[in-house]
Amino acid sequence: MELIRYADINSDLYRHIWVVGDIHGCYSLLLTRLAQLNFSPDTDLLISTGDNIDRGKENLETLRLLNTPWFISVVGNHEAMALDAFETQDGNFWYV
Repeated sequence: MELIRYADINSDLYRHIWVVGDIHGCYSLLLTRLAQLNFSPDTDLLISTGDNIDRGKENLETLRLLNTPWFISVVGNHEAMALDAFETQDGNFWYV
């Protein structure tokens, strides 16, 4: 698996740039915390350091954040394991 992408972020375009890690599929909790911070998808950016999926029950909702303009993420080890499981078609790899 090779996923390399460089993103240059112009901080002048955002009111705040927030960084989060280890969401682990806890989408509702993330949105609750963002609301407490007065996060605005129109003016703010959220950067995830990975581990967006696995463990929580809202993995699909969390992955859908990747399609929003206000969320960017690096690949964490949980995403890497999932991608490797798809690539090798070995679901057991996911449980390592």
